[in-house]
Amino acid sequence: MKALGEWLVELKDWDSPVLRRTILDLGKLAAKMEKVSANQIADVVLRDPLMTLKVLRLVNNMSRGRLSHEITTVEHAVMMLGVGPFFNRHADLKSIEENIPPVDGALPELMRVFGRAYHAAWQARNWAIMHADMKSEEVYIGAFIYDLGEIVLWAYAPHLATQILTQSRRKKISLAEVEKAILGFELRELQFALAEMWNLPEMFQEFMHSESATRPRILGVVMAASVARHAESGWYGAQLTEDYEVVAGLLRLPFDETVSIIHRNAIASARHWEWYGARPAAAWLPMLPGDWPTEPGDEEETRQPEVRLMPPPDVLNQIMAEIAAHLDGTLDLHDMMALVLKGMHEGIGLNRVVFALLAADRSTLKAKYVVGAEPDSPLRQFQIDVTTRHLFSRLMEKVQGIWHNASNRNALEPMIPFEVRQLVGHGEFFAMSVFLHGKPIGLFYADSMHDGGALDEHRYLEFKQLCLRAAQGLAHLAKKK
Repeated sequence: MKALGEWLVELKDWDSPVLRRTILDLGKLAAKMEKVSANQIADVVLRDPLMTLKVLRLVNNMSRGRLSHEITTVEHAVMMLGVGPFFNRHADLKSIEENIPPVDGALPELMRVFGRAYHAAWQARNWAIMHADMKSEEVYIGAFIYDLGEIVLWAYAPHLATQILTQSRRKKISLAEVEKAILGFELRELQFALAEMWNLPEMFQEFMHSESATRPRILGVVMAASVARHAESGWYGAQLTEDYEVVAGLLRLPFDETVSIIHRNAIASARHWEWYGARPAAAWLPMLPGDWPTEPGDEEETRQPEVRLMPPPDVLNQIMAEIAAHLDGTLDLHDMMALVLKGMHEGIGLNRVVFALLAADRSTLKAKYVVGAEPDSPLRQFQIDVTTRHLFSRLMEKVQGIWHNASNRNALEPMIPFEVRQLVGHGEFFAMSVFLHGKPIGLFYADSMHDGGALDEHRYLEFKQLCLRAAQGLAHLAKKK
């Protein structure tokens, strides 16, 4: 049995592996790094707890001569490093799939822990946004790496992690008791020591200490991690009910409304379950109350769920209300657009969303913000010449929208230039121009590739409403300047 100090010596300079998908997606971005933004890189990094830790460790262990303060977001870290240096420093990443020690069942368990961390991060970020927290990515990361010790143990010493999990289930005693018996200390002790040794920002160390969970941000992270852990065992346990009550107090909302928000967040995060290949907690939402098997192991348990996930109905209303609440100019352009794109992507269920800005000379529309498109998608290079007459240039003549679908395809197809069709594909899409003080400034484009491109009238109306609300927000930003 190794002492805690020996673990720290071994892990001080540990070159942690990361998800294979992270390596592939970063590789695609690196191939065109001159066109890649820090935000695009952050989108990939923030799907992977180990990669997130790697970036935070790197940038916060740089010479303090270069850094005047701690770096608490991945996007800021990439900006500090520079896009080129970021890719150079991470040119030889190792994948966890090929480098995890060979222990039966270890990789699926690590992926389960990753999936739980992502679920917690999603819950925490949503609650932070509801609190008008302008730095919600910090809260997201805090929940994402809240169980740092458990993540590290599964990746570095899965034989011990397996023993702890198995004995806890069989003996029906707490994980902390088993950790003490097998390791000689609790994983939380290792976690706190690692966070300090790796110079993780003080904020994230505070998030990990549940005894500090009186401030709303910290309580949100702690409760998000608790909800995600308890939901792994179904949605009807007494512990989860207690979590609901605490979160209801945090959000200052009725109990039933809080439960509904938590369930919808679980569904929204579960849309990305394929990143980890682990069954998301939302898969258990349709189940009725009843006993939960303590140690599932039959063939049915390993099968992935086939779940059709629809957008949470109240997300759009929340975002519309939040934009309206900030029409006093208290949001900058980035935060305003982040809300609008979140509304389209998560609230309406539009998979790929682009806001294209009209150039100063009004000759081209060029993507300013892109959500939902794969790193190598042509949509990320969305750029349209509007000096010639076609569908998109006509949209820029006045405030108007279009729903390209089967009923009008024959009429509209000839109006879409070949190079534009190469960008957007051949499915259905929505598009709407945005005007400011009577002048065109840009255009929203959105589609829904996950369901074969099929859209509907209801989503089209919501899309137009959100575009108009975005125009209101942009108008107030212009007044502020």
